Amino acid sequence: MALENLTSSQVKEIIRSEFRQLPETHWIQNLRHSSYYLRQPIPILIERADGTVTATYDDVELYGTGDNVKAAMSDLCAKIVARYEELRKSAAKSQEHTFLKQILEEIESPVWQELKQLYGGKLEEVPYVQEGYIKINGKDADVIIVISEYSVDRIKQLAGIDLEINLKFRPLYFHVEYKRSEKNLELDGFDRFY
Repeated sequence: MALENLTSSQVKEIIRSEFRQLPETHWIQNLRHSSYYLRQPIPILIERADGTVTATYDDVELYGTGDNVKAAMSDLCAKIVARYEELRKSAAKSQEHTFLKQILEEIESPVWQELKQLYGGKLEEVPYVQEGYIKINGKDADVIIVISEYSVDRIKQLAGIDLEINLKFRPLYFHVEYKRSEKNLELDGFDRFY
């Protein structure tokens, strides 16, 4: 078929399909998320086709799409965070989880910092509390309070403090366990706050 016999829209379609923009690499510095940051920039492959932009991060086989580069990269960043959170919650630790853990770092919210300070201050008023540990997971946290062996009957006082703190800092939630000794505690991922 000769070019002179084609309509202008057919010519544009041929040009668009024959001369698509070559893929390009962009480096992103952050994940556009308040709870995570990247330890190092990561390479993202940008491709344009049929009015859609695709941003691909090959190392974890994820991609995002959008009408422009910014929208595609934002979609990809959200998917990277979602994948990391999904893998972190699962019991099985995969190579992908290990890799993402190496490039992502979780930022502790200022609200959690305030909660830990207030909680630690309240625990100072209770003489039989020996240590306090916390593991933060987004809006949830697990808390382990180590109490002296002779204070089991005073758990009600601690439970009152836990409830007061929990109600004050909604929508953050934390689950508390009381232990008589720090021996044999599974403290992987926990930080001592008291």
